[in-house]
Amino acid sequence: MELNEIQQKILKPFVDKTIETLDQMTNLKAYAGEGFVDDLDKFRFKGYAVVAETEGAITGKILMHHYVETALEIGNKVRAELLDEDTAYTELNEDMGDALAEFGNTAIGLAMSDLLSSDLGITFKPPYFFNDTKKVDQLMENVTEIISVPIHVDDIGRFYFNYLVHGEEKSNMLASDAKILIVDDMKMIRSSMKSYLKKLGYSRFVEAVDGQDAVEKHATEEPDFIFMDIVMPNLQGNEALKLIRENDKNVPIVMLTSVNDDDIMGSCEKEGIKGYILKPLTRETGPETLAKMLAA
Repeated sequence: MELNEIQQKILKPFVDKTIETLDQMTNLKAYAGEGFVDDLDKFRFKGYAVVAETEGAITGKILMHHYVETALEIGNKVRAELLDEDTAYTELNEDMGDALAEFGNTAIGLAMSDLLSSDLGITFKPPYFFNDTKKVDQLMENVTEIISVPIHVDDIGRFYFNYLVHGEEKSNMLASDAKILIVDDMKMIRSSMKSYLKKLGYSRFVEAVDGQDAVEKHATEEPDFIFMDIVMPNLQGNEALKLIRENDKNVPIVMLTSVNDDDIMGSCEKEGIKGYILKPLTRETGPETLAKMLAA
């Protein structure tokens, strides 16, 4: 099964920065294999991992996941390059832990920095090390999907990046191939909304310039989700909402408003909306705000 766009966007910086860091810190060359959705029932902990937990649009854990033998090979290479030391350790002692910590924190830190600047609506906790096989059940708690990318290292072997996705967000997040109708009389707002949604992995958009256009586009395009402004010419968003609900009680609709008018919002809630967003949306807040509506 191929990875969807948002899965690729999340994992790609980890893969790229790890390959880059391997080259810089060990002179080892590596390449990524094809990503895949792993078999949850057959997944086994291999002995050593650096873990970065994610929150926000997707909750889970990203693992830089090694066999102990692979971790030892890389740790020895790190020590040889940084310390000009030829000692080859055969166990994960404190010295090897320091070397692997330097490698893992560098690669994952660079990847996290890239992802935080890309506004995917995902935040990260500080990375930590995991090698306690007695606590694997804790690592796997709430995991309902595992996305894996193998990293092949010349003359060493392979390790993996695994994204352990927690079930609640997986089941509730709008599918990345969903069609989204964006309704606003301002072209700039529609463009910014599309930009934020693209960062979340969405690419199928329909635009409407006022409430009447929204009613017509809903009928012809059958969108899976609607973001709709309230104050528009020809037909206001709350009036368009009422007409749409006469024929479709199910499509999720989120209203956009610059003024929190209790009477208007009360009437919208009676018609059935998923929520509302106070404008303006900015590049700092927009993706995370939209992600919450799409996952709620």
